Amino acid sequence: MKSNSLHRPPDWDTREWRNVSWSLLARTTSSGRNLAVLVQRFEPGGAFAEHAHDLEQFFFVTQGELEMTIGGRSAVYRAGDFVAVERNEPHAGRNLSTGIAELLVLDYWPPDSQNRIGLE
Repeated sequence: MKSNSLHRPPDWDTREWRNVSWSLLARTTSSGRNLAVLVQRFEPGGAFAEHAHDLEQFFFVTQGELEMTIGGRSAVYRAGDFVAVERNEPHAGRNLSTGIAELLVLDYWPPDSQNRIGLE
């Protein structure tokens, strides 16, 4: 059994974007080396810049309210909302809340993905 917790310092601290992340399941520890699970927490005004990668990404909003632009379309997602991002689809987001916003993030690498994130 694998277990993990947020009751420790974050694995990534991107203060310039006002967000921190904890890895709950690293890609290298998933059985097929094709799945990662993390929690990403955003301070008020925190964001992530537009980017794209050769993997599928799924976001479940656990707290707060985030505006995300996915494939050029913007929408607001609130606690309880789920959104999927296709492979190589540009996406960005920012916290609209006056408090913390948080995402549960699942990254899935299809078998033909050339993306090495989390393996090196």
